[in-house]
Amino acid sequence: MDRTSPTKLIIAIVQIDDVQDLTQRLVERGLGATRIDAAGGFLRKENAVVLIATTDDRTSTAMSVIRETCRTRNATWFPTIDDGTIGLYTEPIEVEVGGAVVFVLPIERVEYLGGVLGAVGSLGRSGAGGAE
Repeated sequence: MDRTSPTKLIIAIVQIDDVQDLTQRLVERGLGATRIDAAGGFLRKENAVVLIATTDDRTSTAMSVIRETCRTRNATWFPTIDDGTIGLYTEPIEVEVGGAVVFVLPIERVEYLGGVLGAVGSLGRSGAGGAE
C-alpha cells in the first residue's frame, strides 16, 4: 500500500459484478481501496462506490485498472408503466450496462484520528497535505 501522503481521491461507481475483481486488482498493484455498496441509477440496480486515496503518480495506474476491469455488457431491462393503480410491464429492452463513472478529486488535507496513524506507519506525517 502507498506509504506517502495521498494527493488524489478517486471515486469510482461501478457495477456490483465488477467490484470484487476491481478491488483485488487494485490491492495487487499496491493501491488500497474502500468499497461501499449502493443502489440506484437508471436501472435501479446494485452498484458499488470504490474509494481510492493515492498520489498523483499512481492515479494513472488506478485509472488503468478501472478501465481494464469495469467492462460494459448488455442486460435486459423490463420497464414498468405506473398508471397509479398497478405496475404494467412493457416489452423488455436490451441496454448497455457496466463500465464506470470516475471522479478524481484533489485532497487538501488528511487527518488520521485515534489509533489509525500508528497502524499505517508514517503515512501522512509530514509535508503539505499530511496529518496535522
